[in-house]
Amino acid sequence: MNECIDKEEIKQQTIEQLFRQYSIWEKLNASQQELLKEKAKWNIYQEGRLVTNTGSECLGLFLVCHGTLRVYLTSEDGKEATVCRLHEGELCMLSGFCLLSSIPFDVQIDAEEDSGVYLLPTGTIKKIMDENIYMENFIYKMMNESFSDIIAAVQKMLFTSLEQRVAEFLLDEARRCQSDQVLMTQEQIARAIGSAREAVSRTLKQMAKEETVEVFRGGVRILNRKKLYQKL
Repeated sequence: MNECIDKEEIKQQTIEQLFRQYSIWEKLNASQQELLKEKAKWNIYQEGRLVTNTGSECLGLFLVCHGTLRVYLTSEDGKEATVCRLHEGELCMLSGFCLLSSIPFDVQIDAEEDSGVYLLPTGTIKKIMDENIYMENFIYKMMNESFSDIIAAVQKMLFTSLEQRVAEFLLDEARRCQSDQVLMTQEQIARAIGSAREAVSRTLKQMAKEETVEVFRGGVRILNRKKLYQKL
């Protein structure tokens, strides 16, 4: 990359490239597109850092440039239920909860790994929503999908076994990365599925005895996908 290129220009180009995967981009006029690029704020979050708590602040929408954000619910006794994990190019809608006044719960968002994120401020999104019916419809649709993720997360916590959750997580990650290796520690896997590391460790050891997976330092290798699918 040419080091003489203005860094701000690089950021604006990148946010446009990321946002173009959503059909809404073509529904915005030129001034609205420029407003998004102008008002977007660049943030870097280190692994483990709390990005936001929707119970205390409504910053806007997060658009992930690189890294992974984890969105989760926390019970009064500290138990966590992961709602979703957001990767490159994905939007976090729940961080802009105040765009819809009917959200009845709080979620927390942290950086699962070092992450670069664009913040699209609430005021900017609201202004475009007021001007553009397509943006308003887009926000409502994406929020509904986020609610579905929350319901699914609670159902998993209540009605599926730890073994099922570990199996599903490994298969999903392997599919996303297009690899038989999931390069995450047992602590990271435990946080991602809302469990304790010790419990995840026991489950993986049992799977290893069955020759379904192989556990190595810093990751898990899937040896038998068929066996793993049978656990779902």
